[in-house]
Amino acid sequence: MKVSLVHAYGPLLLGVLIGAALGAALGYYGQCTSGTCPLTSTWWRGALYGAVVGFLFGASSQSKRYSGEQSERLSVVQPASPQVAETHEPPDAGK
Repeated sequence: MKVSLVHAYGPLLLGVLIGAALGAALGYYGQCTSGTCPLTSTWWRGALYGAVVGFLFGASSQSKRYSGEQSERLSVVQPASPQVAETHEPPDAGK
């Protein structure tokens, strides 16, 4: 099964773009006057921080998606083993 490049990295790229846009907006509109705030001192620095956070969110959504596909694939390939019912009685039940 072939997976296209956009389909494989779409959530990751979307997370990076949305994070960068939100970070740039925060850096532009929430500028601190002294310039010492690392996130809001300039719009491009806010965009970098936002892109990193967006990358992390996109990567985590990809790993959940692929792990779900893997578990579905395994459950189809391997039949479920029958469970043996065991009865456990307390040690002093017969006394």
